[in-house]
Amino acid sequence: MGEHFSDRLTRAIQERGTPAIVGLDPVLESLPAALQPRDRRLASAVAAVETFCRGVIDVVAPLVPAVKINAGFFEAFYGEGLSAYYRVVAYAHARGLLVIGDIKRGDIGSTAKLYARGHLDQPALDDVDPASIPDAVTLAGYLGENAVRPFIDIARKLGKGLYVLVRPSDPGADEVHEFAGRVGTAHQPDGGQCPPYAFYRHMGDLVRHWGAGPDLIGECGLSCVGAVVAPKDGASTAALRAMMPRTPFLVPGYGAQGARAESCRPCFRADGTGAVVNASRSVIYAFNDAQRVERHGADWQACVAAACREFAGDVAGLMRPA
Repeated sequence: MGEHFSDRLTRAIQERGTPAIVGLDPVLESLPAALQPRDRRLASAVAAVETFCRGVIDVVAPLVPAVKINAGFFEAFYGEGLSAYYRVVAYAHARGLLVIGDIKRGDIGSTAKLYARGHLDQPALDDVDPASIPDAVTLAGYLGENAVRPFIDIARKLGKGLYVLVRPSDPGADEVHEFAGRVGTAHQPDGGQCPPYAFYRHMGDLVRHWGAGPDLIGECGLSCVGAVVAPKDGASTAALRAMMPRTPFLVPGYGAQGARAESCRPCFRADGTGAVVNASRSVIYAFNDAQRVERHGADWQACVAAACREFAGDVAGLMRPA
């Protein structure tokens, strides 16, 4: 069995002095001018995206404990793009980073086993580089425990992790996650009002239960089964944290989506542990910021590094006990 994922992540956070992680969401049209391909060929596009991601990793690796790599941005380039995704995961590992594969898979048990085999498990084939497999993945748990159980079993066996969507940052998701039983259900056939119990709280209860086994808890006191939790407001976020004391949080929404360090504080435990804060666009596309360009000119990596240092420093204070 490998070392527990939450123990590894907690140690990496302490070593870097920040709970900041950088999300890699590469869009071809948004890459720096110097990296834009000269033709419309698939190989050229994939090469540009991979070069960009490696360049971002090079400058953020000394500053943050982990990166979150969104597979969807690579899948847009078909099979070649997915191959690049795995190469970028391996490159991040080679630079000493933990890697969260942002895959958001969620399907019935038989299919989930195969998703888990391809995205989290130790490779069964001799010529697949184990370093190309992430340390943790994001999942959608809406088909119930069977959709996440194969990932939990692998996490327990190999020291991996998973983060289940509980309360996403995208406002469009609110129509699902903020739903609080305002209509009748099968348990109330007369159409009466259900007690107010938001769907995200139900998902939080499930995730807490799925990750509660003693063999899933690391020495740091956190489970390998985590939750994606956006800091929508202080009171409800604090209530969710209190309800899930052993659940590690992956916190989206910082930067481009408007969240700042102080709004993320309720996601952390009282001792300053238990969460990582992700920033993607505000860091990796920092070369579009006029003030940074004025300071660093055409050096896009210098702009990214400066934005990452600012982000990492901003959320470092969240590690202090409340």
